[in-house]
Amino acid sequence: MSKTAGRQVNVGLAVEFAAGTAKTPTIFPQWTDFSMQAVSEKSQFRSARGSRYAVSNSMVRRKYSQGSVAVIPNVEVSPYFFLGAMGQVATALASGETAVWEHTITPQNDNSLTKTFTLVSEEGAIVTEQYKNVVMDGLNLEVSDEYAKMSADMIGQFPASGSLTESYTKETEFAYKDMELRFGATVSAAQGASATPVKSFSINIANNTLLDEAFLSGSNEITSGGLLHGPMEVTGNYSLHFADLTELNKYKNNTREACTAKFIGAAIGVAETEEIEIKLARLILNDTPREYNIDGLIVINQGFTVELDATDGSIEVVITNENDGVDYAPAS
Repeated sequence: MSKTAGRQVNVGLAVEFAAGTAKTPTIFPQWTDFSMQAVSEKSQFRSARGSRYAVSNSMVRRKYSQGSVAVIPNVEVSPYFFLGAMGQVATALASGETAVWEHTITPQNDNSLTKTFTLVSEEGAIVTEQYKNVVMDGLNLEVSDEYAKMSADMIGQFPASGSLTESYTKETEFAYKDMELRFGATVSAAQGASATPVKSFSINIANNTLLDEAFLSGSNEITSGGLLHGPMEVTGNYSLHFADLTELNKYKNNTREACTAKFIGAAIGVAETEEIEIKLARLILNDTPREYNIDGLIVINQGFTVELDATDGSIEVVITNENDGVDYAPAS
């Protein structure tokens, strides 16, 4: 019997050209948490026929896949995660560069263009499963005094057998020391402001995927393209020392500022660096912020929701790397 340790599981991911049409994986995340697997929901027939026993039959009610993948963000894996959570990407060469690209990722409002993925998990010598038509229901990024962590919640079709040939690249694995957080009246003003030292920062992109709506009569499985997103919401939190009244007054007065969070890595190309820049349009501060610590300092914890703005939109992510972007918008 071939037993498999958790560390022996390899994962591959690819953007699909058409929903449910499998693609060979193009990225192989070095995961820290993984739970993607088949879901076979059962319905039990509970009837009365002269026996005190309650259950006399069962059937498979719904078949799909669900789980999550968590990674330390870098500029190679992050475009796939943000693209899955937000939906569309535009790629252009960085100014003055010939082999460094900037990928601008923004929310997709057209549900017919929901971005789908093929995910393959290789579990030692026991099984290799292929999940198609996978959508990202949510994405969470958090960073404090360690490596950053990014986790994607996924839903897809019921898996079939597959194959995987993995290969890994070495990029800067981002941590709190690589992050700069800035605030301003607009995104442009925030980009030009001085960095604000914080204790922690997190964002969560919720797509509220309509799983129940993916099942129609005639089958207990999800058809290709059948998974659509519901209302999109971006929330988060940042924490810093209570050193003056600036942050407290933001909360009290409903001062809605823009925020940018940028991770900066190694030098690439002629004069560029690996970067992930997250631009948040307007933050509504909606949680009572002060936290009193008898053995430490008073801390301000600002829980926020991102408000849609006519000029700055809601959320935009710009990732700078050495990938030409073909993998993010593949041909058939």
